[in-house]
Amino acid sequence: MPKHLRLQPNAYVLAADPAWIEESVASYYDFVKRIFVSFDETGTSWTGHPLDPTEAVSRLKALDHQGKIVLAPGRFFSLGRNALASDTAQRQNALDLASEGAAWVLQLDSDEIAADPATLLSCLEQADREGFDALDYPARYVYQHIRDRWYLERGRRLWRAAAAYPGAVAVRAGTRLRLSRQTDAALFRVDFSRRNTDPWHPPSAIVHRVVHPGQAIMHLSWVRSESAMLAKTSTWGHAGERDWSADVLQWSRRGRRPLRTVAAGQLSRNPDNWLRFLRLADTPDAAARARNGLTS
Repeated sequence: MPKHLRLQPNAYVLAADPAWIEESVASYYDFVKRIFVSFDETGTSWTGHPLDPTEAVSRLKALDHQGKIVLAPGRFFSLGRNALASDTAQRQNALDLASEGAAWVLQLDSDEIAADPATLLSCLEQADREGFDALDYPARYVYQHIRDRWYLERGRRLWRAAAAYPGAVAVRAGTRLRLSRQTDAALFRVDFSRRNTDPWHPPSAIVHRVVHPGQAIMHLSWVRSESAMLAKTSTWGHAGERDWSADVLQWSRRGRRPLRTVAAGQLSRNPDNWLRFLRLADTPDAAARARNGLTS
């Protein structure tokens, strides 16, 4: 951990989907005190489908060279409760455990990689100094792997980089979650510009600090093979919202015609269609891409 950083939070991670969990936890491992690994001991997802956590937990044990990992098994599926409610309950349980012995808790998803963890922690320290209770730090939604180190990502008009905010990435110990990672706590909001860059937020949204897009959290939820993507949509927290098979089919078609996709998307009024090309030099590496069924 860099000497200029004074704040060392705990963290938690939900261990079920093994796709990017090593890269995710490794990206912030040196910056936290303890990492609470929450998983369903019955191998059941929030939707009731089987989801064995063994591989994800084993990968985390293998990278734990400083003894920071704390296993936190539990039972988080509840018949009659929707997937997002179960998602929230599991996160709250993990957050409560991670709140012991730390002022703040980092809560990145297992498919999110902190490209610049030192800057992320610097923003967290500023949020702490200024009396905020949660950190809204920008993610970049990497939509699909094309070939080699080229990807599609969600952007803005004129193919500019866009920030995304699925929920607070860090909260004060003891915070109550409202839905998944979302909270009503006072948010310190970081963006790529003094003017909001998230198409789903109003232009007037407050920005407290600016970072470079290269310092964002890389959100890799959709960066995997088609079969893995279909499997994920049956177990994730959004499973009950709709049938995701059409979305996966569209995602697959877009990957086969990336130039047309990027050009035509600008004609749409829907920000979800504003895709742009992205080249990642280091993250994720070739081994990680191959492990997730990416062919180049």
